[in-house]
Amino acid sequence: MPIQVVTIDFWNTIFDSYNGEVRNKYRQRSLIETIDKLGLMITPQQFTDAMQASWEYFNRIWKNDHITPSPLETVTFFWNFLKLPEDNPSIAHVVECFANSVLEYPPKPMPHLVEALTELKKKYKLAIVSDTGFSPGIVLSELLKRSDLYDYFDAFSFSNETGVSKPHPKAFNTILEQLDCKPENAIHIGDIEATDIVGAKALNMYAIRYTGDITEFVAKENPQNTKADIELDSWSKIPDYINSLD
Repeated sequence: MPIQVVTIDFWNTIFDSYNGEVRNKYRQRSLIETIDKLGLMITPQQFTDAMQASWEYFNRIWKNDHITPSPLETVTFFWNFLKLPEDNPSIAHVVECFANSVLEYPPKPMPHLVEALTELKKKYKLAIVSDTGFSPGIVLSELLKRSDLYDYFDAFSFSNETGVSKPHPKAFNTILEQLDCKPENAIHIGDIEATDIVGAKALNMYAIRYTGDITEFVAKENPQNTKADIELDSWSKIPDYINSLD
C-alpha cells in the first residue's frame, strides 16, 4: 500500500534530551522562588524527592491508563507531596514556569532531521503524535515554531488535547481521520516500543523504531526485539526507507 501520511513522535525522535538537566534546575529555581515568597523553604533534596514522586505518579497513570495527567495535575501532586499550603495563584505560576522551561532551555532537533523532513514533505503529509508532560501541546508547538519546524507538519495530536496517550488508538486516529488516511497507508516514527510501536502496529500502520538520540538520559525500558518494521538510528536513513514502501 502506498504511504500517504507520516506520523512522528516528539521527544527523543524530533528533539533530543539536550538541556534536560538545566531545565530541571530551572524548574527547581522557579519553585524555590515561589515558595520563598510564601515565607517557606525547601531543600534541594526535598525538590529531588518531590520530582521523583511526581514522575512516578505521572508514569503510573501514563502506562496503566493511557492518559497523561495535565501539567496542573502533576504540579498539584508535586505541591501536595511537599505539604505546601494551598495557594492556587502560586501553583498556577509554577505550572507556567514548568511548562515554559523547554522554551527557556530548549532541546536540539535531531541530526539530519531538517533534511529528512524537507525530503518527506515533497511526497507525504506529516503529523506529530506526542504524549505531553509538564509542557502541553501549545508550548511544544511554540518550540516547533522557534525551531523553524512547525510548517513541515499538517496536523498535530498532543495527549493533553486528545485526552489519551499512546498506544491508545485515538492518539493515532486523530491524525488519520483529520488527514483522511487509512492506517495501512501511514507510517509512525517513534522511540518507545510500548507506546509508539505497539500503538501503531495495533492499527496496522507501518512503524519505525528510532534509536538515534544519543543524549537521552531517561530509560525507555525498550525490549531488545521490536514489533516495528525496521529500527533506524539516523534521520538520514528514513526517507529512503519510507520511499521504498511505495
